[in-house]
Formats: sequence, structure tokens, C-alpha cells
Amino acid sequence: MSLKMKRFIGKARSCSCSMTGVWRAVTYCDGVVAVFHSPRACAHIARTMDVNSCYSNLAEGRDGSHKPVPLISDQLGERESIFGGVERLQQCLSYAVKNYHPECIVIANSCVSGVIGDDVESAAAETEKQYGIPVVTVSTFGFLDGEYYDGYIETATKLMRRFFRPCRKERDTVLLLGDSGGPWGSYAKEVERLLEKMGIRIIGQFPGFMPFHEWPRLSRAEAVVVLGGNRKPMDGLQEMAAFLHETYQMGTVPGLYPIGTAQTMRWIAAVGRLFHREKAAEALIAEEQDRLDEAVIRYLPVTRGKRAALCIGRWLRYFRPDSIWEIVRQLQLRIPAVILLDGYTPAEREKMEKAVRTCTGLPIVDQKSGAELVRSAEVVLTTHELQGEDLHQIFLPMLPQAGTTAAIAMMEAVYRALCSRQKHGGMRYV
Repeated sequence: MSLKMKRFIGKARSCSCSMTGVWRAVTYCDGVVAVFHSPRACAHIARTMDVNSCYSNLAEGRDGSHKPVPLISDQLGERESIFGGVERLQQCLSYAVKNYHPECIVIANSCVSGVIGDDVESAAAETEKQYGIPVVTVSTFGFLDGEYYDGYIETATKLMRRFFRPCRKERDTVLLLGDSGGPWGSYAKEVERLLEKMGIRIIGQFPGFMPFHEWPRLSRAEAVVVLGGNRKPMDGLQEMAAFLHETYQMGTVPGLYPIGTAQTMRWIAAVGRLFHREKAAEALIAEEQDRLDEAVIRYLPVTRGKRAALCIGRWLRYFRPDSIWEIVRQLQLRIPAVILLDGYTPAEREKMEKAVRTCTGLPIVDQKSGAELVRSAEVVLTTHELQGEDLHQIFLPMLPQAGTTAAIAMMEAVYRALCSRQKHGGMRYV
């Protein structure tokens, strides 16, 4: 029997559009208007992203009721692609000012504007001078020389450097930095829960979720907490955190995120030291460990010794095996070998093999050799959906989930899959 996947994409670089990253950085910032210097169709990608986000929030029962700011496209056409689109951009900016009365305008550039070489910065400067409101441009151009995170990070960095001002610190407060599903997402909610347990208050989440008039006062937070795991934007967010630390004396915990049980405990301890709340951190660590122990006791009678398969196909920059291996050990699942799916380059496969070996001494096999292991497994933990109607699969999240709550949710998913009496399998998403 051969082991086949329904979908597999392996690439060194994301193929997303940088304009969506610019849009996401200001989507819910009241007082801002976003302008796409682009053909009309480009605005569709932002609309599609917002619709998907809305349905995701509804499915997860999240409070996604925030209204997005206006998004306007200047609708570049064939004429502008030949003679330039600066004049049309200036007309669009004037329209935005007169009809929406923004406190700030952010311009996202498309592939077309990059190819024709429009002087967008001059158009922005002229509009800013004429109407007396800030107009921010971003130097990424659609798919041309960047991708989603390039647009997101550059926009956030420019807004932070231009609008933040020195403020008197509010004790025991933090500013969340990054997205990870927004303030109503599971990541931010878990971080908020952990911080509140230590008596620390969140003043907001930047960029994307704070009104424009609040930006100059965001440095009043005593510290900044970066949201995220091991993906590309983390370097940019950590650079922003370092800038806030150096410029506005905002504390930070560099390079440490509450991903997985062990790292969550280290993160709690680091935050406790940062705020001089070591005793509160110790108490919280003990409380979280009790939560985990109770979950393990509840699920272990079903999971202990069960045959499982672990299939990994994402590259190391998108997936770290240590947190899932913690779950495997806690539930005492029986895994004969770790299966690395096809799609790795030799260099990326070597990186993943090295990361796996730091977690376990089990053999590492390829997709062909692992086919029988998958077929005989009672539950399959996998980064990619596998073909086979009778396979009980659990999809390992693309975006890392935070804290002990995520670990317990993964344990419950394994428990429910093993308790299922259905002959046919299926995919469970955590």
C-alpha cells in the first residue's frame, strides 16, 4: 500500500500578496482609510480574506464584531499602465479625504504600480501637505518584490516609528504585538488569561486593532508581548519589540513564546521576572501544571499504549515537532517511527531530521516506508491530509496554538478520535 496525500505544497517562499499584509495591519484601526493603488480586481483579495476571517470567527464562536475601516482602490486601468497612475492616485486620495474624513491614510501598492514605476511617495507627500493629515506609503508592490508578511511588518514598523510618542508608564500593563487571529483569537485570549492570572493588564493589540488616536499613547505600556511562534514575521516583530525597548524603555521577553507546555512554563516564569512578580508566576505555573495533570489523568486510560503515527511534511520554519512530541509522551501513545512525508528538499529534510532527533531517539522513515505504520495506526497525527477513508486523522495546526489550553485541546482531540466507534475515519481540526 502506498501512502498518498490529498494536498502538498513545499516552497521556500510564500506566494502571497503584500497588499493583504498592509490591509491586515490597519484593518480595524478606526480613523484610518486604506487605499489600494491597484486595479479594481486587487481589492477582491482583501474582501475574500475578510469574508474568510468572518466565517472562521463565527465557526469558532469568537467575538469578531469589529468593523473594518474603509478600503478604496483607485482602479488602475490600461491607460494608467502605459502613462502612469500618479494622477489617478491623487484623485483617489482627495476622494478619500472628502468622503471619509480620515485621520490617517495608508497606501498599499500593487504589482502594476511597481512595474510602471509610479512615484507614490510624492503623491502621498502632496496630499499630506494639501489636507494636513498623515499619508503613509509602503514600499512593497503586490507579488512583485514581497509577500504578505513583508507588507504587514513594514506597515507596522512605519506606523510605530512615526506615531508612537514617549508616555508615562502605566504599571503592570502590556501591549500585544502581532496578529495571530486578533484579540478574539485563541492565541491572544490564552495570553490574556495567563497575564491576568499574574495581575497584568493588556492595553491593546498593535497593529491592526487600535484606533489611530491611541497610537501615540501605546508606549505607556510597561512591556510588550510578541504574539507568534516560529514563522517568518517573528523576526520583524522582535525587531519592533527591540526598538520599543530601546526607544521607550518597554520591557520584553525576546525569542520566547507560550507554545507547548514546557515553553509555556518558561514564558510564564520570564514574564514574572520581567514584572517582578516571581511568586505570582510560580503559583500560576503550579496551577497550569495541575490543569495538565488532570487532563492527562482523564485521557490516559484511553490513550495509553495506543498505536499512533506521526507524519510531518512541513518545513522546519513552519512546524516545530517538540510541542506535539510533548503530547505524545504525556498520553503515552505508541509510535514506532516518525514519518517524514515527501516534498522536502535535501537541506530542509536534514533540518527537520535534526529537530526530530532532539525530541526522540525513534527511527525516522520516509513516506513509502511509513505507509504500513499509518495503515495500522489507531490515530494519525499529521501536517497534511492523507488519503484513506478509514484513517482517524488529527490535523496539526499550521499556526501554533498557545498555552496549556492548546495542549489540553490537542489531548482531547486524540482522546475523542480513539473513542470514536465509527468504522470510517476523517480529519479532526484542533
